[in-house]
Amino acid sequence: MFSEQLKEDLKNPWLRLIIAAVGITVAVNICFITFAFITPPNLVVEDYYEQGKKYFHDEKIRNRAAATAWRLQLMLPDGMKVDHADTVRLYVMDHQSTPIQTGKVLLTAYRPSDASHDFDIELKLTDAGTFSGPISFPLPGHWDLIARIDSDGQRFDTAQRIFVDK
Repeated sequence: MFSEQLKEDLKNPWLRLIIAAVGITVAVNICFITFAFITPPNLVVEDYYEQGKKYFHDEKIRNRAAATAWRLQLMLPDGMKVDHADTVRLYVMDHQSTPIQTGKVLLTAYRPSDASHDFDIELKLTDAGTFSGPISFPLPGHWDLIARIDSDGQRFDTAQRIFVDK
C-alpha cells in the first residue's frame, strides 16, 4: 500500500520538480566544494603572514631603511592590451636624489588568479636612472608588478597593480 502511494506521488510533476531542484543544488555545492579543495588560491608570497608581521612590527628596521631608501617609480603606458608589446620604465634615484648609473633590474609580473602565467623580464639601463624594456601580457585582467633593483650590494623594490584590457 505504501509503495503504491509512493509510485502515485512520484508521477506528480511538482514533486519531481522539487526533488530535482534539491538534487541539483546538492550536486552544485559538492562540485564547488571539491573545486575549492583541488585548486587553492595562489599567493604572491608563500610566507606572507611572517613577512607581514616583520613589516608592521619592526619599526627600527623600517626607520633605518627609510633613511637610506632609494626612490623607485614604475611607469607604464595607459590602456595596456593583451599580446601588445609596450615599454615599461623604472626611474631610480638613490637616497641623495642622484640617478643610479648601474644595477640589474628584474620586473616580475604576477597574475593573482593564476600563478602559471607569471613571468619575469629584465629591464636594461637606457639613461641615467632609467631602466626600460618591452612587456607583453598573455591574458587580460589584474596583474601585480614588482620591480626589484640590485645595485652596489643593495636591493630595493616597488610594486604596482595594473589592469590589462582585451
